[in-house]
Amino acid sequence: MIFQCLVYRYEGQRDMLYNQTFNLDQVAFASEGIKDAQQTMTALKSANKELKGMMKTVKIQDIDNLQDEMMDLMDVSHEIQETLGRSYNVPDDIDEDELMGELDALEADMGMEDEAGVPSYLQPDKEPDLDAELNLPTAPSGHASAQHDRPQAEDELGLPSVPQASIRG
Repeated sequence: MIFQCLVYRYEGQRDMLYNQTFNLDQVAFASEGIKDAQQTMTALKSANKELKGMMKTVKIQDIDNLQDEMMDLMDVSHEIQETLGRSYNVPDDIDEDELMGELDALEADMGMEDEAGVPSYLQPDKEPDLDAELNLPTAPSGHASAQHDRPQAEDELGLPSVPQASIRG
């Protein structure tokens, strides 16, 4: 029984210490909050003063005039681009259906690519051999053997040496 009484007493003291610590933490937190608010207020006052000084140099009429001038320049630029973009000798009666037909034909031609992704215009011809009709000579095969039959002298780097007669002194 005495032991339980002591335990309750110590628990009560412990709870009081926890509450005191909590209260001190709350006061410290409130104090830091007030210091932060003071610093914020000082910064706001400084920024307000600086903005007022800057606003004296900026006039709304100047900004409006600058905006109007920029708008005029953009209009002139647009007119210049429009003038440069005119096309010459383009008929006014272009048939859009005909243009769409050409576009569809191009898309169909692109669809005729083989599995390797080679467009049809790069694929080999399926027509008869035109070389036979033109009677062209066949391309030579192999190497010219006249120069490879005789050994050629090499310099210290393994490169063909220059004949002495061709060196000018």
